[in-house]
Amino acid sequence: MKCKKGEIVIPEWISCRTYLYGTKDSRTYISDERKHNCVLLEGLSSDMWQMLLDGTDEAEFAAWAERNGVTEQTEPFISELSESGLIRCENGEPYGGAAYGSFGDGALTDGEAKFVEEMQLWLHAHGFMYSLFIELTYRCDLKCVHCYNPKNMPSVELDLDKCKKAIDDAYELGCFRVVFSGGESTMHSRFIELVRYARSKRMSVEVFTNGQRLSENEELYGELLGAYPYRVSVSLYGMSPEVHERVTAVKGSFEKTYSLLRRLRRDNVNVQIKDFLLNVNCRDCIAVKDAANAMGAASVADISLIPTIEGDKKTFGYMLGDDDLFRLYTDPESPLYVGTDFKPSDREKRKSDTPCLGGFTGLCITPSGNVTVCVSLPLSVGDLERASLKDIWQAAAAEDPESKLCEWRKVRISDFNECYNEDHCAFCTFCPGMGYLENGYLKKSDVLCKQAKIKMKAYRYLRERSAKRD
Repeated sequence: MKCKKGEIVIPEWISCRTYLYGTKDSRTYISDERKHNCVLLEGLSSDMWQMLLDGTDEAEFAAWAERNGVTEQTEPFISELSESGLIRCENGEPYGGAAYGSFGDGALTDGEAKFVEEMQLWLHAHGFMYSLFIELTYRCDLKCVHCYNPKNMPSVELDLDKCKKAIDDAYELGCFRVVFSGGESTMHSRFIELVRYARSKRMSVEVFTNGQRLSENEELYGELLGAYPYRVSVSLYGMSPEVHERVTAVKGSFEKTYSLLRRLRRDNVNVQIKDFLLNVNCRDCIAVKDAANAMGAASVADISLIPTIEGDKKTFGYMLGDDDLFRLYTDPESPLYVGTDFKPSDREKRKSDTPCLGGFTGLCITPSGNVTVCVSLPLSVGDLERASLKDIWQAAAAEDPESKLCEWRKVRISDFNECYNEDHCAFCTFCPGMGYLENGYLKKSDVLCKQAKIKMKAYRYLRERSAKRD
């Protein structure tokens, strides 16, 4: 299909962002949410994409190409974009295929994870925001035993105008991806409106959900898929009603969640299954991982149990026991398997590192409008009632001495005096948020210390066993 430049449109399923337009460092990141492909354009190709997106006049486009000596390359470039489905002809045949293509060659795999990691690092190096995590509401239709959200604010949801303004600000700061979470994200009164608003800016959108409402509300399901989210992440805690509902504390929740997962994958939607391992469900984690593999979904297992935001440590009653944790670290089928290829971190080198990328590549907004470093580190760096997201980010970039975000960005692991001093610290999945919620700012996490000790024990056990076999 040949498109004249004046007839070219970028399909609604394309997420994209061009940075440093008009410079030698120009870059465009593209995510085709229908075909599940990621594309990087650099230099003049990046600039050409942006001009196509802007609907640049054909004469102006031709003059630009001549000035830059790429006149002969423009038509092949446009043909390649057309053949790959990244652009369409406005006067061509309307797209009438399935909403999402199957995961074939070039689909989201480990390569996509590397693509995202590279993007994050490049954006960070150039002062841009990569993602904005928005907790839309504290409302939820489940009662998960490990939930950290406050119990005294069940009706709170993020103000619509504040949320849209934050999305506007994030876009100006270069944000590529918006993640909508909760509570249960779909319970926000204007959930779909906000998803569409972010997508209208070509921002890539991920949705975190427990699947209850999406499984029973046909209209909501169709509207979400029609907005072309990058990914839908669904929480699944076991492969039977008995196990899953030990965690959710709501009867019937398993069937709704699992039926949604099956339907999403039948519709070729990019899905991630999130399993949180507790002492009441951990023995099902391999079955959950296997089910994800069978249906072609990504999966992740989390063990970062924390107190509630209100400081209640009753959640720790569901913590994995030492024996269960050791078994999961040493079982090759387990999602937590250490393996003999695992490389402990360099403790001394790590001390000079920043604790994590929280506050560097993105920020989090709570339902009450508080701006925090990360959903896992609810350290407040501002409030949308008093300052815009853009002001908060730019004040830190300018190293304003009054900026709480700037203060956080100066923190190094060496500032955590109790950390990275012992052998087991080399096995720690360091998270400043866990220590913050357990013991306070710049404090260690007792939970992570315990996990690191058992992980070190498992690692040494596996190496010794491997050496004996050799």
